[in-house]
Amino acid sequence: MGHPVTRTVGRHGADGLVERDAELAALRSAYEEEADTRGSLVVLGGAVGTGKTALLRAWTERVAPDALVLTATACRAERELPLGILEQLVRGCPELPTATAERTLAWCDEAACATATATLTAPAPAPAPAPAPTLPAPLRSTNTPALRGLCEALRALVAERPVLIAVDDAHHADAASLQCLLYMVRRLRPARLHLLFTEYIHQTAGNALLHSEFPHEPALRRIRLEPLSKAGVEAVLARRLDEETARNLTPLVHGMSAGHPLLVHALAEDHRSAGRAGEAYGRAVLGFLHRHEAPATEVARAVAVLGAQAAPALVGRLLDVDAASVARAVHRLTVADVLHEGRLCHPAFGAAILDGMPTEERRRLHGRVAALLHEAGAPADDVAAHLVAADRTDTPWAVPVFEEAAQLALDDDRVETAVDYLRAAYRRCRGVAQRAAVMGALADAEWRLDPAKVLHHLPDRSPAPDAPLPPHIPVTLPTHLLWHGRVDEGLDAICALAGPNPAGAPPMNAADLDTPWLWGAYLYPGHVKDRLGSGVLAAQRSAPPAATPELQGAGTLMQDLLHGSESDPVDAVDAAERALDRYRLGPRTVAAQTAALATLTYRDRPHRAAAWCDGLVAQAGERNSPTWQAWFTAWRALIHLRQGDPAAARQRAATALDMLGAKGWGAAIGLPLAAAVQAHAATGDVDGAASLLERPVPQAVFQSRTGLHYLAARGRYHLATGCHYAALGDFYACGTRMSGWGVDLPALESWRLGAAEAYLALGESLLARRLVDDQMTLPAPADGRTWGMTLRLRAATSPVPDRIELLDEAVAVLRSAGDVFELARAVGEQSEAVREAGETERARLLARKAELLARRWDTTPPPAVGPSPAAGPPPAGPVSPHPTGHPEPDAELTEAERRVAELAADGFTNREISRKLYVTVSTVEQHLTRIYRKLDVKRLDLQAVLR
Repeated sequence: MGHPVTRTVGRHGADGLVERDAELAALRSAYEEEADTRGSLVVLGGAVGTGKTALLRAWTERVAPDALVLTATACRAERELPLGILEQLVRGCPELPTATAERTLAWCDEAACATATATLTAPAPAPAPAPAPTLPAPLRSTNTPALRGLCEALRALVAERPVLIAVDDAHHADAASLQCLLYMVRRLRPARLHLLFTEYIHQTAGNALLHSEFPHEPALRRIRLEPLSKAGVEAVLARRLDEETARNLTPLVHGMSAGHPLLVHALAEDHRSAGRAGEAYGRAVLGFLHRHEAPATEVARAVAVLGAQAAPALVGRLLDVDAASVARAVHRLTVADVLHEGRLCHPAFGAAILDGMPTEERRRLHGRVAALLHEAGAPADDVAAHLVAADRTDTPWAVPVFEEAAQLALDDDRVETAVDYLRAAYRRCRGVAQRAAVMGALADAEWRLDPAKVLHHLPDRSPAPDAPLPPHIPVTLPTHLLWHGRVDEGLDAICALAGPNPAGAPPMNAADLDTPWLWGAYLYPGHVKDRLGSGVLAAQRSAPPAATPELQGAGTLMQDLLHGSESDPVDAVDAAERALDRYRLGPRTVAAQTAALATLTYRDRPHRAAAWCDGLVAQAGERNSPTWQAWFTAWRALIHLRQGDPAAARQRAATALDMLGAKGWGAAIGLPLAAAVQAHAATGDVDGAASLLERPVPQAVFQSRTGLHYLAARGRYHLATGCHYAALGDFYACGTRMSGWGVDLPALESWRLGAAEAYLALGESLLARRLVDDQMTLPAPADGRTWGMTLRLRAATSPVPDRIELLDEAVAVLRSAGDVFELARAVGEQSEAVREAGETERARLLARKAELLARRWDTTPPPAVGPSPAAGPPPAGPVSPHPTGHPEPDAELTEAERRVAELAADGFTNREISRKLYVTVSTVEQHLTRIYRKLDVKRLDLQAVLR
């Protein structure tokens, strides 16, 4: 019987082995206990890659340095070569007498020749159970002169010093050599002959002698090697990497290696050279699998190819192997920690297997898997993944499978996967109609990632203005054409879609037409109204209704986009909020959600728009669409400006511009660029605004609604830099377009107010007054920021007594609207007005309040724009940054400090405040000290600052 080994966990010894102290001690004990009296026989077993060879070498080098060591390595290819192991031992022992060695080698050659001759001349045998191992014909009797002579030579050698015979991978050793070794062990007992065999413990077809004859030897000891623990893995890594890196990598490396030293060392090498698993690990995985017998290696490859579909029955069908053989292979791979519950132990292990396979073989297997799964009725995305990997174009049923799989991937927001499937489908299309449908789906999926990707799908620009469109038009084509500024072609495509269906095309419904219509109405309202008119609208409304209520209310939104000055604002706002509440962001709803945001924003409801827009930005990220995310981030930047937060607008606009390149933004780039330019100018960074304005923009921008924002933002930049005539040019260009398109809403772009500011700066008060009066006649919410801005500029064109009253109203409206930027401007002008009226102390407090408000976006308040006629027009300059290190605004007060400050502002004494808040007078004084420091005010200033 074998002696048990108690395994210890250690770092590593002088021989470099990790967690092998107990095994080395057992080997040393087996050698030293019997060194002077008799020999030893040790079988060192373990799974593939557990370090058996390394331990064998350590035994021969460290345990018995004074012994004569003979080594041999068996391999699967030489298992049928008789006396192959014995030949290695003899050739590696120069101490043998020459005559003995030559006689033994000649005997080995004779046996090899006899076996080769028998193999060549024998007919192919019928399949039958393997016979028990026997010696070949020349060796039927072990009582031969060669073997007896070798035995006597070894007897002479062991008389002088111990002899160690080490056979690595003895499970592959030829039976003849093992019989000879067994013969010598029995003949030389109790001489100092020590044998060490290593074997793979999970081998089912191992050499029977190791498990039948050798176990009866009284000196036999068995030692079993186990994979490394996590502590052992960390110890191996620490020898090649620093300790912190080793500690951090240990969980990953242990999972990828299952603790097998062969794989651990490979991963350590890769991470030291490249920082990740690479070539060394790949080679180690292939070597690891190669050491297993068929069909284990083939089964592992099949599991790697099948992935999540790796059921044993399917593995058998793929390899054409019976179920029992598959089950045995799965069991061997499971006990070897290659498989866990039928799946590979780690994805990297499977990737290494696939990378090591010949390309054609891998593709062939994937094609075979796809066919098997398709026959079994597997889900389309399971089949499609293997079709892509097979890279074949001759599968007749592939296109509908790819289309269905792509839709499943899109529904699950795996957009890149859907694009791969649709590209594969497009390469396999045969008919024109099928190609057009797949191309449209592909372009739509790519548009979600980056609109620049669809450019190569768009039809070539036709030199003839009346050139006909192709007969089969994808539903998404108009959207992509309009986005990229090809306005006429996009509108022609909408007309074609609204007309009769070509033969073989699927029937259109209202939902199919609503999306391009809404994009057209938002981006190019003037062109839509001029080119399409009511006739096409009627054709759209006569189309079959949508099968789902996705775009209910689209007509109301479209009406507001096209005829904003004529539609009812209450109905428009209600329709917008219903749409935003009803829809989940998707390719068929993004246009409607854009229209709804536009309605809320242009109807001066920025705070309501902000909440919906934040949700859309989050949804776009969840749905893996950089395009949608960039688009709604740009919208959020515009809304930040309408909320009076130019600093936040600046950050959002920069983020949006970084998400897509210029080609990706197309004609829609006017929106993020406008928000960025206006935000930079408002925060005093006119150089940054100028840099943004140097970016080229498509000419189509100036035909679009986003161009209105761009022109207005450029006008405000010109105001900030004192270029007032240039500002007038931009504001009037914006106003001309808005009026001509029938979308002259006060909150779309308040171009009259911008032009009025320019006129005031030029000293043209009467012209400014005329524009402000025109603005006041337009319908606008009485609680909206636009009305507050209008009142502020109306005050700037009025005498001082009227100016104060108008500014008081403007401040109240802007405070209610929540636009801190415009509120700071109004308060600043209010301070100037009351100063001119002789109220010096109130003017000082209001100026201080304006300064505190302006700090919320890290700027000082802009100068007043409403001069008295005698004083002449002051220059309208940029909002300049305040010095760094300035005290924080009142928004930084704690809740306790805020309560104390409010009571103090109302005139209560410190003792009265302490009684009201149930705190000590000392606590009140401490709070007030912090309040004065944070707000940089005295007690008398609190009322003006906090109100």
